[in-house]
Amino acid sequence: MQVSKYIIDFFKNKGIKNFYVFQGGVIMNLINEIGSDKSLKYVSPYHEQSLSMQVDTAARIDGYAVGLVTSGPGATNILTGVCSAYYDSIPCFFITGQVGQIHLKKNKSYRQYGFQETDVESIFKSVTKYCKQIKKPDEIKFELEKAYFLSKDKRPGPVLLDIPFNIQRAEINQNSIRKFIYPKKNSPTSEIKKVKFLNNNLFKFKKPLFLIGGGIKNQNQSSRFLSMIKKAKIPFATTWMSQDVVKYSNSLYLGSIGKNGHRSANFACTEADLIISLGQRFAVKNIFGKFANKAKIFSIDIDKQELNTPIRKINLKINLDIKSFFDFLNFTSLKNIKNKDWNNRTSFLKKNYFDFSILSKKSIANKKSINPFSFFKIISDIVSKNSILHVDIGAHQTWFFQSFLQTGQKIISHCGHGAMGHAVSASIASCYSKLKSKQNIVFIGDGGLMMNIQELNYISSKKLPIKIVVMNNKSLGNTFLGTMKAFNKTFANDEQTGFMAPNVKKLSLGFNIKYFKINEEKFIKNEFKKFKNFKGPAILNVEISKFQPVAELHEIKSKKKKLII
Repeated sequence: MQVSKYIIDFFKNKGIKNFYVFQGGVIMNLINEIGSDKSLKYVSPYHEQSLSMQVDTAARIDGYAVGLVTSGPGATNILTGVCSAYYDSIPCFFITGQVGQIHLKKNKSYRQYGFQETDVESIFKSVTKYCKQIKKPDEIKFELEKAYFLSKDKRPGPVLLDIPFNIQRAEINQNSIRKFIYPKKNSPTSEIKKVKFLNNNLFKFKKPLFLIGGGIKNQNQSSRFLSMIKKAKIPFATTWMSQDVVKYSNSLYLGSIGKNGHRSANFACTEADLIISLGQRFAVKNIFGKFANKAKIFSIDIDKQELNTPIRKINLKINLDIKSFFDFLNFTSLKNIKNKDWNNRTSFLKKNYFDFSILSKKSIANKKSINPFSFFKIISDIVSKNSILHVDIGAHQTWFFQSFLQTGQKIISHCGHGAMGHAVSASIASCYSKLKSKQNIVFIGDGGLMMNIQELNYISSKKLPIKIVVMNNKSLGNTFLGTMKAFNKTFANDEQTGFMAPNVKKLSLGFNIKYFKINEEKFIKNEFKKFKNFKGPAILNVEISKFQPVAELHEIKSKKKKLII
């Protein structure tokens, strides 16, 4: 059996049906195997960066995904998407073709020997869980099994195998090649004791608060958490990564934390005497002000390094995955917690400090621009509950997470690496996922739109029913306001200083995509409904002032002075 066929059969046996590929000279054997198998499908975007973002997205939705690209620039172009998967803990597998071994440099001090030869292993090692160049054909079984295992083991993440062209074409005896020996799982005795300690001491706290992160979603524990929290009646907050775990109407849900989160969640963190963190890393963006300075912190995380963070002292460190933590947790102890006063207090916070409508009067809106806070709140009632929402990076990301009232939608956003331009590419992958029947809506800025604009041609040619909302302030809004504030001037941020915004209408027509426009608040409901219900791909141009800021919590004033952080 040829190595190329063995590789594709390996993934096929793992249940992979869709492959994300970009053709090239030293990857063609593998792609030929995919194309020759009628039970498999390949998706081929116009750029490798887009491909890597599609692999990342497909894995977020379906649990796993595989991408294949050629050597040299093909490999280096996927770096951004690999980083996104790594920082957001997404399990996926990348294969890069490499020049034949006869063309590989033998001395690392030598810059390059073969055409498009690149030291992929060195470049990707720091942003993958495992990265290896295959040296011999009979290594393939061992390395495939090892890489696949590591991508899903403990804290998940991307892996990469770099495979020379001659090895892909080599013949092997699949029955005689070395296999990977899976390590034995040790019983986490010491961590179980810590969970028992938590069980036995919860009743001592009067103001407990759960804080959940992306680990809840990555380990498919959302339903289990919500069931538990309903019985325990303990309030909780989220990060952006986990905001779609719950409907905003849940009475125990207080919003997301951080400088661009909800005031209700941040106030609760400030007042709590215990915070139980589940699969949530204490990132700089999430730790706002004097974060939880009255609280003990109990953190459950699969990654031991995250428990040793220098950002915030953790009082009880439990190195477990969320599923195991729930398995060992005594739910009876949770139900015995009497915290009626605390629940009344957090209900008050939710009622008075969750909604961002307070900003409407201070937001920039006139006859030629839309208040983005109002926009996202208004469309919350229109967007279908079963939609997949792809939220790109930029000012609109903050407007969205602060103002959109989720009712069951799946939200995908690259919160760790923060790469602009991923959302359009991501929406394509979701069309081929297990949830492909759901509506896909993209929220992206005019800057982000231009970064993978070539994929509009794929959307148009395949007639994918993707809806793209362009939050258009004709600038790089976040940095425009940031540099103006810092220097009282700016460069390379707007049309006056070197950033040329696209003509969204002409761009839409050029790609044969239906065009819609909103520039007055009174038209939002009707126009958005028309846009959403259009049968084919469509672009909605939402005009926003470049002077419209995001809402950072320390800049928001309140009449209730005692509650200002």
